[in-house]
Amino acid sequence: MLIGLCVCAPETGGALEDQRVAEVDDVGVQPEGLVSPVGAGGSSAGARADFNGDGYDDLAIGTPGEALGSNLPWAGAVNVLYGSGTGLTVVGNQLWHQDSAGVDGAAEPGDGFGATLAVGDFNADGFADLAIGAPYESIGMLANGGAVNVLYGSGAGLTATGNQLWHQDSANILGAAEADDLFGWALTSADFNNDGYHDLAIGVPAEDIGGLADAGAVNVIYGSAAGLSAAGNQIWHQDISGVGGGAEPGDSFGSALAAGDFNSDGHADLAIGVPEEDLAMIANAGMVNVLYGTNMGLSATGDQIWHQNSLGILGAGEPGDEFGRALAVGDFDNDGYADLAVGVPNEGVGLTSQAGAVNTIYGSTAGLNEADDQIWHQNSGGILGVAEGIDHFGRSLAAGDFDDDGRDDLAIGVPGEDLEGATTEADAGAVNLLYGSDIGLAAVDNQLWHQNSGGVLGVAESFDALGSALTVGDFDADGSMDLAIGVPMEAIGAQLEAGAANVLYGAVGGLTSVDCQIWHQNSSGVLGVAEVGDWFGMSIR
Repeated sequence: MLIGLCVCAPETGGALEDQRVAEVDDVGVQPEGLVSPVGAGGSSAGARADFNGDGYDDLAIGTPGEALGSNLPWAGAVNVLYGSGTGLTVVGNQLWHQDSAGVDGAAEPGDGFGATLAVGDFNADGFADLAIGAPYESIGMLANGGAVNVLYGSGAGLTATGNQLWHQDSANILGAAEADDLFGWALTSADFNNDGYHDLAIGVPAEDIGGLADAGAVNVIYGSAAGLSAAGNQIWHQDISGVGGGAEPGDSFGSALAAGDFNSDGHADLAIGVPEEDLAMIANAGMVNVLYGTNMGLSATGDQIWHQNSLGILGAGEPGDEFGRALAVGDFDNDGYADLAVGVPNEGVGLTSQAGAVNTIYGSTAGLNEADDQIWHQNSGGILGVAEGIDHFGRSLAAGDFDDDGRDDLAIGVPGEDLEGATTEADAGAVNLLYGSDIGLAAVDNQLWHQNSGGVLGVAESFDALGSALTVGDFDADGSMDLAIGVPMEAIGAQLEAGAANVLYGAVGGLTSVDCQIWHQNSSGVLGVAEVGDWFGMSIR
């Protein structure tokens, strides 16, 4: 079984709009570009998120709009909830930020600490570690250069002991920090060189390549007995020899990341979203690059590029589709090869604009292969829901075995879903769930979840954007994976866009609302205070 999720940054807005060109779409006011996962952030084929090694998965929740006092708006924070025999609990919960004792860096206005998250055991000590993206961090005088903090796990959970701060001006790291690079906009972790230590891939989608503005890049930092180390680090972009495609202005290479062993050779491979790639004259149709792992780490040998105009791939590249905006990895047919789900959140379905879709590309001995490729949307036969304009089906993705049948299943975020009832709740959001089978994902027993589903806590409201971020974990260690769902625009009392996270628990029959939970910073015992624009749940891992 693989644990897969989108590991890409949330679209952010509000006080951060001045730092990134904003667009106004149907899900509030959000910055251009790069959406959230695992989120996601998290590890697609890496360590489970068990920070204290007690056998129960834990949950990290990004709150990138968190203000740390009146002088530090949007500095950002991360809440951590620990698992137990009854699921997630407030016992021992933590709140981390760059002004936490011992944490490297300093909280500054607009850092967006917690915008992305990833989990891996970087020092192979048996305790999961947490990487936290702060893509708007200033590096010296370079505004929005971006950085990543790493907190290491222990028997007591995450600790500041030995924590690290990485950016492109860190000693011996390839590349150079520049204003508006957004280092840390996407994160994922896996063992690319099969040495037993998890490694960290970091998206830098606004990196300039030569004179090509915002072409994008990915840094890779490798694990060791001492944790992440600059030794052997790499930088990848589309102008490196052997890497498919060609760097172009505004490609945003590295906007989304996911990792898994697509050819089952024991080395994790890296899928890189390039959602604003042009296909000939088709602007922003989108593409995914795949780099394969070796004993020396990631290599351009055998690199692949995938898009909807690739031979055998269903769908057709169209302007603004943004194929590759979200990614997730899972073994949907249980054949031992990791498979790749690709979000195409702006895909038109028939005449319905930006309804969204998901392509699935299956693994094989030769790696990802177009054979058995699928495309899914809410008008696919048997799928619950109806494709509507600006639903953004596929904006977030997460994979895990929710029904404990040995086949991974796929959760698909639809944050722009309107929910009809006594009134129409525009952009309340929903999650579609497809279950795996011996032939891959299937519509049989598929589910549609939202805050108006029977037994689910909370109430669907306009612009909640439920499903903006997704992750999986076995929080109660019962053998079935559970699903955590970010609802970053949820109002908590009078605190608009404070944010929340819903948790649905897995069982032999699949996800259920039995014992479901809702968490926010005003939940009893949870550290922090829900405030306007916190965006708790914008990233989740």
